[in-house]
Formats: sequence, structure tokens, C-alpha cells
Amino acid sequence: MWNSRRSVSDTNGSVTKALDALDLLGRAGQAVRLKDLALQLDWPESTTHRLLASLASRGYVQQQEPGGAYQLGWKVVILARSLSAEAHLARGMRPYLQKLVRQVDRTVNLAVLNDLQVMYLDCLTPNQRLTLYVAPGANLPASCTALGKALLAYLPQSQLEHVLSRLHLEIFTPQTITSLAEFRRALRYVRQRGYAVDRREFKPDVACIAAPIIDASGHAVAAISVTTPVTELPARWEERTAPVIVSVAQEAARDLYGGHDE
Repeated sequence: MWNSRRSVSDTNGSVTKALDALDLLGRAGQAVRLKDLALQLDWPESTTHRLLASLASRGYVQQQEPGGAYQLGWKVVILARSLSAEAHLARGMRPYLQKLVRQVDRTVNLAVLNDLQVMYLDCLTPNQRLTLYVAPGANLPASCTALGKALLAYLPQSQLEHVLSRLHLEIFTPQTITSLAEFRRALRYVRQRGYAVDRREFKPDVACIAAPIIDASGHAVAAISVTTPVTELPARWEERTAPVIVSVAQEAARDLYGGHDE
């Protein structure tokens, strides 16, 4: 009988072994022989060889020659470059987030699209308050967040259709959009208004407004948002806050990506 718990445990163990091997190769700073890798990792050579062969087949490690030593592969370089690009984006956007948090006195966020999720790159809170703080690197569903809708709305049509074909509209609150037709309408509204809204769709006590950072080609490279507990919503919050977010987003787009106002 298939044991799902054992299968997950085995998978986790294999992932841990792979990460340990990559970490060791990264710290070594030079190619390492199979025998030395197995010794340092305290694994049998046969296990180490199978793991390295699997990593090599995906480009994460490479062998200098048949029977030779191992080193990090080209795939790791690509991942590092991707991380560097996101770090560069976060650094470039920091002054605009600081400006926005001063103007709205609420938590502000910077995020990018990560397949069907949004990945947070930065989060600033007013007066160092931890209210609604989201740690950089966190991923949340794109379908029920203002950031996600702001980013999805500006995808090329073919790419958007591919995303929508795989999108699972999971229910988080009574306000969560669960109809694909309604979700499409929400994305059209984003294009019309220039910003997206999360009206307690992900958390029942949180509201959010987000605007995309549009580059010169018309694509959203990132999005910024303002988040607030619904208990602190002032009168006409969306009407007053949305133009501020859009203005800062457009300023960042012009300065950093050659974007233009729609």
C-alpha cells in the first residue's frame, strides 16, 4: 500500500540532501571530488553519485570531465542573476516606497508576479510598526490580492490566458472572487482605473489598493500597494488613496523604466 506520509518524508530528505550538496560546492569555491563530497556530507559514495548525477542532468552542478570533480553549474548562475535583478528592483524602488509611506501613513509593499502568486520584495510600515508587515520573499495568491490583480491585468493577452487556464480561485473569505468571469471583469477594471483593490478578499480584516509599475513596453514589472486594517479605514479611503498610489507608481515607472502615463 502506498504511504503518502513516507513519500513526503523521502522527498523532503532528498531535497535536503540536494541543498546540502549545493551549499557545500558553493562554499568550497572550487571543484570537489566525489569521494571528498561523500566524506564531508557523510553519505555513501553511491548515494552521492546518484544525487550529483540528478543535479547535473538539470544543470545545477557540472562535472569537469568523466570521473572528475564537481562544481556548481550554469543553472545556479541563472538563479543568482534572477535574484540580483530582483534585489536591484527593490533597491531602486525603495525611495518611492518611502515617499508613499510618508504620504499615506500606512503599510506599503513592493511585489512581482511569481507564476500564480505574488512575491513580496519589500515592505515598509509607518513609524516602524509591525502591523500588516509581510516579510520579503513571502508568496501570496495573485487571484485575491490587489498586487496580484494589478500585475495580472497588464500581462500580454496570450500569457494572461495561460495563467487564467491554470488559476484556482481558492476561497479565503466571503468576499473572495470565485467566478472566472467576475475575475476577468476585475482585471478589466484595473486597466480602466489604473489600480486594483482587495476588499477583504484575502483576509477579512484587511483592505488593500495596488498600482502597477508599467515599463516602456506597457508591461507591469512590479506593483506597489497600500494596506490597512478595515477597522482603520477612513472615509472615502479608496477615492483619496488610489490617486496617491498611482501617482507614485507612475513616477517610479518614468524614472526607472521609461514608462509613461496611460
